[in-house]
Amino acid sequence: MQLYSAVNAGEDIREDFELLDVEGKSISAKAVFSAAIGFLKDHFIQQMHWRKLGTVEDIFWVVSVPAIWNDSAKQFMRESAETVGIKGDKFIMVYEPEAVSVYARLLPVDKLVGENGAFILKAFDPGRKFIVVDAGGGTVDISAQQVLENGELKIIHRECGGPWGGECINKQFLNMLKELFGKEVMKQFKNKHGDDFLQLLRDFEVKKKMFRVEEEESLTIRMPLSLIELFLDMKQSDVPTAIASSRFGETVRLKRDKLSFAGSLVEIFFSETIRNIIDEVVSILKHERCSDVSAIMMAGGFSEANTLQHAIKKKFRSLEIFIPLDGSLSVLKGAVIYGHNPHVVSSRVCNYTYGVGVSMKFDPSIHDPGKKFNRRGIEMCNSLFDVLFEIDEEVHIGQTKSIDVAPDFLSDEKYGPLEWHFMISTKKNPFYTTDESCTKHGSIIVSPPNGMWPEFVEGQILLKIAGTELVGTFVNRKTMKETSVRFDFLPSINKNPERKRLFDPFFLDI
Repeated sequence: MQLYSAVNAGEDIREDFELLDVEGKSISAKAVFSAAIGFLKDHFIQQMHWRKLGTVEDIFWVVSVPAIWNDSAKQFMRESAETVGIKGDKFIMVYEPEAVSVYARLLPVDKLVGENGAFILKAFDPGRKFIVVDAGGGTVDISAQQVLENGELKIIHRECGGPWGGECINKQFLNMLKELFGKEVMKQFKNKHGDDFLQLLRDFEVKKKMFRVEEEESLTIRMPLSLIELFLDMKQSDVPTAIASSRFGETVRLKRDKLSFAGSLVEIFFSETIRNIIDEVVSILKHERCSDVSAIMMAGGFSEANTLQHAIKKKFRSLEIFIPLDGSLSVLKGAVIYGHNPHVVSSRVCNYTYGVGVSMKFDPSIHDPGKKFNRRGIEMCNSLFDVLFEIDEEVHIGQTKSIDVAPDFLSDEKYGPLEWHFMISTKKNPFYTTDESCTKHGSIIVSPPNGMWPEFVEGQILLKIAGTELVGTFVNRKTMKETSVRFDFLPSINKNPERKRLFDPFFLDI
């Protein structure tokens, strides 16, 4: 499942986020995703019982997510799963390009071939470096990886990519139809003839993957009669006349119910998306750790598009380009394998500098005497950026780092949770949390043990890299007792009234 492309750059993923249905009515996004996960869960359990494969307690659930997802998107997915009974100790997430690699390295030789039928198992030899381009419907994830001597995978570059999946091509196609037939005609077509609208998208989805740009062929799809008739009724004109008078007069042709597009127009549909993907791969190859990458593996449904394959092969002639025969299912199958051995990915690279906002002691030479301070002389705000992990730093799975904390309480604070700001920065060594490069990433929350804190609390926050997520622990320095840390990466509308839609199904802006 995908939360779709809007999440990839840290956009507004919220606890109370809402989606719009095809009629413009809003509904809780968490309710939709929980229902979808719940349906898949119940269906699997039913099949398992019918086949007598075991009990529910035997199931370990794995959900694949784009590697460019931020922590708020992953928390959203985890909470959606928990809503339908998939608990944390039975649930993990795997990054999709990593799942692809996990699967591909276990493929039989005859299912893993490169250009001209050459076997490319050398891409998985120890020490070999390669790039995975996982092109799905909403997003394209690009991951640079290295095979270690023990067969584990090491991520050697921060995860990259963007909202450049196959849906971008579909949207270009629909924008062309909207310009050709008119926005109101397309809106009525979608609302009144939803089945025909979806079939039109399915036909284009199939044909766009088969289109071969190197042969300069045209692309032809069947036009629904309902759209042709609707256009005639609303515009009092026939489609061929409208085409001839538009800017598509030389590149689009309708013959009976067949609509044909010149290859040059189809190339335009693909051009921006392909350019973004290629630019991202070029940028990765310039990094010192990736200069000796020898191959590119393409996976995901969009990778089956011949136009995308052709562009990648043409641009990166010196690299071996290969696509697993089960490329569109490689994420699914790799996720299953990853669930059995999550340690197959041994390390990753930080996308940002991560740290915690901590209070700083009063210094009259640098502080405004008008500010409020507590009885310890500590400024009543989180001001210093205490760095945990630096941007572009290699972190190992299971690695733990700590920060010393010494909160101070007023009487009414003894019963409530402690909260620290979890910060990110695009700079390596930020000093203040208010620096331009810094953003509040979420909150680190610790509930009081036994319902109440002692008068003074000194200890450490331990943050552990656990798979694709963080696990936190608070250790009281005096008692050495450990308390679980809760992360909150999802803002609510109470904190910020601005709301953004995450996914607008069927391109509601038609």
